[in-house]
Amino acid sequence: MSTDIKFAITGVPTPPSSNGAVPLRRELRDLQQNYPEQFNLYLLGLRDFQGLDEAKLDSYYQVAGIHGMPFKPWAGVPSDTDWSQPGSSGFGGYCTHSSILFITWHRPYLALYEQALYASVQAVAQKFPVEGGLRAKYVAAAKDFRAPYFDWASQPPKGTLAFPESLSSRTIQVVDVDGKTKSINNPLHRFTFHPVNPSPGDFSAAWSRYPSTVRYPNRLTGASRDERIAPILANELASLRNNVSLLLLSYKDFDAFSYNRWDPNTNPGDFGSLEDVHNEIHDRTGGNGHMSSLEVSAFDPLFWLHHVNVDRLWSIWQDLNPNSFMTPRPAPYSTFVAQEGESQSKSTPLEPFWDKSAANFWTSEQVKDSITFGYAYPETQKWKYSSVKEYQAAIRKSVTALYGSNVFANFVENVADRTPALKKPQATGEESKSTVSAAAAHAVELSGAKKVAEKVHNVFQHAEEKAQKPVVPVKDTKAESSTAAGMMIGLSIKRPSKLTASPGPIPESLKYLAPDGKYTDWIVNVRAQKHGLGQSFRVIVFLGEFNPDPETWDDEFNCVGRVSVLGRSAETQCGKCRKDNANGLIVSGTVPLTSALLQDIVGGELQSLKPEDVIPHLRANLKWKVALFNGDEYNLEEVPDLKVSVASTEVTIDEEGLPHYSRQYTVYPEITEGKPCGHGPEDHI
Repeated sequence: MSTDIKFAITGVPTPPSSNGAVPLRRELRDLQQNYPEQFNLYLLGLRDFQGLDEAKLDSYYQVAGIHGMPFKPWAGVPSDTDWSQPGSSGFGGYCTHSSILFITWHRPYLALYEQALYASVQAVAQKFPVEGGLRAKYVAAAKDFRAPYFDWASQPPKGTLAFPESLSSRTIQVVDVDGKTKSINNPLHRFTFHPVNPSPGDFSAAWSRYPSTVRYPNRLTGASRDERIAPILANELASLRNNVSLLLLSYKDFDAFSYNRWDPNTNPGDFGSLEDVHNEIHDRTGGNGHMSSLEVSAFDPLFWLHHVNVDRLWSIWQDLNPNSFMTPRPAPYSTFVAQEGESQSKSTPLEPFWDKSAANFWTSEQVKDSITFGYAYPETQKWKYSSVKEYQAAIRKSVTALYGSNVFANFVENVADRTPALKKPQATGEESKSTVSAAAAHAVELSGAKKVAEKVHNVFQHAEEKAQKPVVPVKDTKAESSTAAGMMIGLSIKRPSKLTASPGPIPESLKYLAPDGKYTDWIVNVRAQKHGLGQSFRVIVFLGEFNPDPETWDDEFNCVGRVSVLGRSAETQCGKCRKDNANGLIVSGTVPLTSALLQDIVGGELQSLKPEDVIPHLRANLKWKVALFNGDEYNLEEVPDLKVSVASTEVTIDEEGLPHYSRQYTVYPEITEGKPCGHGPEDHI
């Protein structure tokens, strides 16, 4: 193999201290609130990093381009899937999505980004004036700087949006290197290409028209609409938190946990994956913008905060399951490093990432521990504990604090603590939809908020009454969707005391639903051909009625969750994607249902979580739709290999409130049979 430059990927070389400690990658909001000097350096360093000459190997443009477009070899390293067609470069990219290498490949990739960003931060720190100790302060802060993450699954601080303003604001305040406070173009909001298209053919026509990265672009003007993101994230926060908790506490097999490729032997309890959740965030934050397309997503500054969080979730899971790692699998087709049928394993080279010696590529086995690259996370400070058992207990405690201990505790936290914000503006015409300011997302329409607050209060009032008497059976139809579905964390809603202060792991009013700490947990499983539509799409799951206008589906009160499929066209230059398309690759995902069912129970529409009650309720009320990332509806029955099923398993909640999943799943074709693309008794799960 011949390459132009063997660029060693080291991350930030940091020998562990005497007790094994290394610097931490911190959550974005924590960094901003509690480490202001590092946050300031982050903004200035990222600004300068993005401004580097795009011809430089370690420029922001070149590093981002490894992930897809402009489909050119990085440091001269050939790709896994070189191919040729008229007008192409013959280079197929380094794609590892929907493969066993998905999360491990991204670790050295993030280390390269962090390595370059760190260098920029150090240079910035040295530019501050010596007078007043300013330079010394920033040099000290820069020493332990690491790339932050955005934890999109944890509850936002009260009074804040689910999508931080530091990511959505076009400008941001900094202390610049002259020591003066000033407003600059926010480097977390967008990356501006310079020049717009450095070389002819670097980007497809669809993407070359954008001078900067965009999120939810206006169809007519292309303007970014970041204000769309916060309500969408918050509306499906319960599903997202439950999904992350399910993955971290239930999944025990690395292959099932890590990536989303489906095969006929997939267990009903393994349809979800970290890659599936990862896809949802690309969808929810990108709309039809850069984040929603894997070919250009790495140019959006949000990509890096998102993927650092994915890396963090892997670190947490791996330390809870240290003995589970890759099962060797045959390569589905020939690549640069393996012939068809040869094993892809923990020893497979992760090109184009040269190791510290610059003599070999990193492998999955070598990058398994984040300390290799000089960092850890707040939850993975293993050096603080005297035993593995103590360390893992601390991790579980952290997971439950962030994502809830069990579905009942999660339900109280997710539903009772969130306050609806403004209904999405009902403007006419595309242009008016694009002009909603970030400030408008903060506003609360008092009359609308009051109505929904009353609804939430009534829900919990029902819960208290249920502890005293059984529910009267009601018809199998859902209440009309709330008109104020966009959620933000804001006004405080006073909850009944029985739900705010429960002496046990399950709120007192909900204990009857889990006798002896046992209950039935419900999920929706979805599978479909990844590239079957030649573009990305989402399968949105509803429990109850909803507005037929697909533009409203993201904000619907009865929207339970989604499975996002990041497909590509047949003309993509991604070689792996083209071969996956030819082979009819099917991917899968999971939408947790139990929290939505609890909402129906306390609302008086369902008796219990037992199958005899849930089956007819889901048969009558469970619905799903398909939408493209541009917001258009797509005919369900034209999606190749789309199949939707429902499954359940028994869960036991221990004295500390932690759920223990039996992992024995029952599938219910009687719920989905006869519905478009619904699983039937003769279908393979």
